Amino acid sequence: MWHACGPYTVEAFLELKGPPARALFDRFVELIGKCGPYEVAPAKTRVAFIGRVRFAGVSRVSDRGMTIGFALPAPLKSFRLSKVELLAPGWYGHWMRVTDPDELDDELLRRLQRSYRLMGM
Repeated sequence: MWHACGPYTVEAFLELKGPPARALFDRFVELIGKCGPYEVAPAKTRVAFIGRVRFAGVSRVSDRGMTIGFALPAPLKSFRLSKVELLAPGWYGHWMRVTDPDELDDELLRRLQRSYRLMGM
């Protein structure tokens, strides 16, 4: 699994982002909080969320939208997903582009909770 080490912070990741970008990010963090105890692992180009291991993250955020990702043991098929990729045996990355806070909904919450339970813990 890729990672980055360094003195990175969530604030630095969000630096110069406008209110729409911060609202998307904050709503995603709210959903992550409903999964269970977690840690935040900020890097230069993304913010990962960790149970025992990394299970979800934000790789891009701007006022036009946000790219999120989460892991599951099998690929999902959904028009909402922009990419699904086998990263390691039994470890599929799922990426989704979010442009409206309403897209950070109960369906996504259930997927994040499943990712947390099956992959993060």
